[in-house]
Amino acid sequence: MRSLSVYLSNGGALTDVRLVEGQDERWTMFVRLINRPGEYRLNLFKSDQPKTYRDVDLAIATVRDDFGYYGSITLATEQRPKAGKAQAGPITDSDED
Repeated sequence: MRSLSVYLSNGGALTDVRLVEGQDERWTMFVRLINRPGEYRLNLFKSDQPKTYRDVDLAIATVRDDFGYYGSITLATEQRPKAGKAQAGPITDSDED
């Protein structure tokens, strides 16, 4: 996270942010940088472990307030519906009647 803050303070910029909810219900942040190819996972400082957030609102606030990024943020999940829960499906012509 410190490396990203330094990168941004030296004139770098984010072009895309993706937040992914893991099986542990924690959010991991992936970013794309303006002058570097690929996507980078935000890690803890001096660690290969990802920086995770328990609250998606806090993750979004970090992107907006700490990194100054106001573009689109993609949200994705690795969670699967729990057994027995009804799943929403696509709307069909027969559903609209």
